[in-house]
Amino acid sequence: MAIFNEINKHSKVVGIIIGVGLLFFILGNEFFGQNSIFSRSKNNVGEIAGTNIDLDEYRQKLSQSELDYQIRTGKSVGESERASIQEMAWNQLISKYVVEPQYDKLGLGVSKEELVDMVQGKNIHATVKQLFTNPQTQQFDKSFLTNFLQNFDKQEPRNQQLWTNIESSLPIERLRNKYLNLLKMTNYVTKEESKREYANQNDKLDIKFVYVNYSALPDSSIQISDDEIKQYINNHKNQYEVEEGRSIDFVSFNILPSAKDSAIVIEELGNLTSEFKSTDNDSLFIANNSDNPSQLSYKSIGELPEELKTSRLTTDSVYGPYLQSGKYSLYKITKTKADSTYSMRASHILFKATPGIDGDGKADAAKRANEILAKIKSGASFEEMARIHGTDGTASRGGDLGWFSEGQMVKPFNDAVLNAKSAGLLPTIVATDFGYHIIKITAPKTNLKYQIGLVERDITASEETKDAIFKKADDFAAQNKDTASFYAALAKDPSLMKQSADNFKKTDSYVSSINNPREMIRWAYNDAKVGQVSKVFIAENQYYVVALKGSRDKGVADVESVRNEVSAKIRNEKKAQVIITKLKAQTGTLENIASKYGKEAISNIASDINFSAGSITGLGYDPVAVGVAFGIAKGKRSSPFIGENGVGIIEVANVNKAAEVADYTSYKTQLKQLRTGKEDYVVDNILKKQANIEDNRYKFF
Repeated sequence: MAIFNEINKHSKVVGIIIGVGLLFFILGNEFFGQNSIFSRSKNNVGEIAGTNIDLDEYRQKLSQSELDYQIRTGKSVGESERASIQEMAWNQLISKYVVEPQYDKLGLGVSKEELVDMVQGKNIHATVKQLFTNPQTQQFDKSFLTNFLQNFDKQEPRNQQLWTNIESSLPIERLRNKYLNLLKMTNYVTKEESKREYANQNDKLDIKFVYVNYSALPDSSIQISDDEIKQYINNHKNQYEVEEGRSIDFVSFNILPSAKDSAIVIEELGNLTSEFKSTDNDSLFIANNSDNPSQLSYKSIGELPEELKTSRLTTDSVYGPYLQSGKYSLYKITKTKADSTYSMRASHILFKATPGIDGDGKADAAKRANEILAKIKSGASFEEMARIHGTDGTASRGGDLGWFSEGQMVKPFNDAVLNAKSAGLLPTIVATDFGYHIIKITAPKTNLKYQIGLVERDITASEETKDAIFKKADDFAAQNKDTASFYAALAKDPSLMKQSADNFKKTDSYVSSINNPREMIRWAYNDAKVGQVSKVFIAENQYYVVALKGSRDKGVADVESVRNEVSAKIRNEKKAQVIITKLKAQTGTLENIASKYGKEAISNIASDINFSAGSITGLGYDPVAVGVAFGIAKGKRSSPFIGENGVGIIEVANVNKAAEVADYTSYKTQLKQLRTGKEDYVVDNILKKQANIEDNRYKFF
């Protein structure tokens, strides 16, 4: 009974404990279960227009996008396609929560009659037409479509799914087109705007100018403080709004095959040589033994690898292995045949005609060519003479032109080589439009073609090699855990090259030279602090060790992240004031002002200046200078103005106004097309900006 008395004494406390227990029991799943609010926040991949996007919702949309890709292409999704498909799925969610509500607000819809018309009516959608094209006429054939729909239940599942996906996308596309067309209908160009555009393109000015480039003053003469940079950023905040970013330095360790890996491939191909030579089914052998199986094909001798060009080739012989483009290859000559076109190989020494005492210089070129030909006939090296006297790109390789086909060279040269009976020096020089040639036949003509069977083996890094390279990268990461030791280690090892990537976003698909850097981005945004060095990351046959050197928050850029850019602008502003002061102190004509200013001042004239072009002959692109010129009257002179690349003074010598025309329609159309072309992009950007989209997919993908 004593225990019950104690309970009665503390009944209020017990009641509270029981109540709290019941509350946790009732709300436990809400707070601590698999679907609790805490768990839901962990699975949040972002926010679009105030709606939290759950991981499951995004994955469902991603699965649909991947399935659609597989159905349309017949291929599985690879790493190279994955990033774009992920972006497509995200954009579909943006459309769902940002763009599609706009349709409802405007009362837009797509009727059943419209959908039927898009599929079977008079205005069939382009995608549907493409799917049901008659292969013989290359035109849309409605009977193909009718037959498909009437026998839909008998179609392949893949085709059924493809059609279902197309049908479901048609109303969404139609709604978007309606929405954009409504906005485009608000695009109106007035007659005055058309006339102004006509004037901008056709009015011309002749001017005189004085111009002093900012480079006339050394950068070292201008001092800039951090306070000035801060003030400039503060005065131009809209220009320096930045997204969240991370900046890194990194070093890569390339996963390359070792000499041992190459030796293994050579040995494997060597073991295949006799079997390849004796097989009766070359195509099957190639399919079973080549990393890159290819069909038997005929090739001229000029298309063969260099090693085969100099070999005595016989049928059913196997040659190699030869190293080519990171692969070792075995070649089998299976058949030969005579071709209608000859191939040949020659070297030459070209003497170009240079105009001189003899007029066009041909006689002198011929004389020099004959003198060198005589020396070669007397025993001089053709190749050495070509290196000394050759005047085209073949000189450095002793005049060698390699193999070429009949008709590939200019006719006199082609005929001379083609008519040669054997290898050796041609006895006379040959004249062409290029000059005079001394020709040596290095391989006589042949019209033989060889049927080639090719077995290729890629040279790849073995697991042993990968482990050794990984160990080197891992040791580097383990020994250098902060940026100070990271940079010190790089300074000691010249074989390691530092690379950088500044202010990459958490949604980026590429970071500097790194493809598929998702794991590295998650580390930089989720786990790392500035000054830390990463573990080893792998991407596309490279290991990476990364040092996080900077972190930038969304908002207005800090001084360090835009120091160089802002300093350049402030420096030019200060230089401009120095130049303006000096220009104002000078008097007289523009030529006098330039002369008194000094050699840094450019004085010149420019004709036919056009407002739309935005440039001035002698100055280059400077829309400010063009604007100043069109803002002053004939015979008037501007005050010193700050231009794109310096400070100038302009005087208008002549104004050539274009004559009025009766019809400005073409200019109205130009302006309308220019504006309309931007609308899709502008509308999407405005809606996205208003939606305050938060993309946290980097935490998961």
